[in-house]
Amino acid sequence: MFREKPNLIALVLVVFTIALSISFSDLKAQQESLSFTLQEAQDYAAKNSYMMQTAEKEVEKSRKIVDETISTGLPQVNATANYQSYIETPIQLIPAEAIGGNAGDFVEVFFGTEQQMGFAANVNQLLFDGSYFVGLQASKVFLQITENDKIRSELEIRNMVLVAYGNILVAEKNAEILKNNKENLEQNAFETKQLYENGFVEEQDADQIELLLSTVTNSYEQAVRYVEITKNQLNFVLGIDIGTSIELKDELEQVVTDVSKVELLTVDFDISNHIDYQIVENQERASELLWKQQKATYLPSVSAFYSYQQNSFSNNFDFFNQASWFPSQIVGLNLNVPIFTSFGRSSRVQQSKIDFEKVNIAKQQVQQQLEINIRNARSVYSFSLSQYKTAERNLELASRIYRKTKIKYDEGISTSLDLNQVSNQLLENQSNYINAALSLVNAKAELNKALNLY
Repeated sequence: MFREKPNLIALVLVVFTIALSISFSDLKAQQESLSFTLQEAQDYAAKNSYMMQTAEKEVEKSRKIVDETISTGLPQVNATANYQSYIETPIQLIPAEAIGGNAGDFVEVFFGTEQQMGFAANVNQLLFDGSYFVGLQASKVFLQITENDKIRSELEIRNMVLVAYGNILVAEKNAEILKNNKENLEQNAFETKQLYENGFVEEQDADQIELLLSTVTNSYEQAVRYVEITKNQLNFVLGIDIGTSIELKDELEQVVTDVSKVELLTVDFDISNHIDYQIVENQERASELLWKQQKATYLPSVSAFYSYQQNSFSNNFDFFNQASWFPSQIVGLNLNVPIFTSFGRSSRVQQSKIDFEKVNIAKQQVQQQLEINIRNARSVYSFSLSQYKTAERNLELASRIYRKTKIKYDEGISTSLDLNQVSNQLLENQSNYINAALSLVNAKAELNKALNLY
């Protein structure tokens, strides 16, 4: 018996299929994994986040509103068609003597045909309307407001990315620190247990190390879960599907260094350049135009019109065969002069004036609020920067103390109680450092908002 040779073509197909599957898997993995620096993440969010997409739609809608307002002052053309057929014809009476009958008698007659059809085209052109021209200006101001809202949304989304990005780095750093502590304590617990079993230390020493290990392990597990939560939050802020993996290119130290800019405490602040102030200024202008628009309703309006129509009459439905069509044309002007509306127009004018005055008050309020915000943000940022530097220095000292105490403990000079105390001290300073870094990032985001930086 001879062994059957393998089918070469089938083998090639199998290899090709496997290679193709691997290629698609790699491509899918690349598509489901993204990496960003902080700047890249902010730029991505400025184009793709849900907030920016909504802001862009609002700007687009405002442009359409401007187009709609403009169109009301352009020629309006419409066409109509009608057909009617009498189910019962209307009868009228005429004196019989008009057609040779007896005086005093009446004859029943029907004027017209049983069916008729007509077509008409009408053109209207606004010539003058004060409220139209003011409304056109107001619609353009509203467009500027939505464009400013988009700019403010970009500022907010960039700060949200800064905070979310920083939260991930802080969470990862916290998990990394706790992991190292956990591994060190696991080694300490193992060594202490061995010493206890050989009678060199007391049971209490081993229990203290075991208790500390349990606490750190629990904290580490919570930190790992929190990393996942912060990454999901960044995905949401960026407008990326939650299932997409995101890798951060920047390190925590780099981001903290970037946000640690003392010169921000003394940078000049021009309130007229702040986006919130520009928005309220546009609102003030829009409110003033709406007030003028209501006052313009006292003015007359003039429009021109042109109409062309054709009508046909018949007792049968033969309009498209032998029926005759009779054209007519008309051109003219319409003048509308408002005289009296039972004080309704006056009330609307007064309401618009009150709205304008309210915006004036809001403008002053925004101005004062922005001044307060910049002072508070600088104060918080200055404190957070100082707190971070202190926490960083304390962490270095706590780490040094722990290393020395660990050496003494290994040599039998220090007790497990001493090691436990310095371990807790190290954990506390690590936590303070993490919190200080997070506070600094958040303070920088608030200062960016106050200074209108983006």
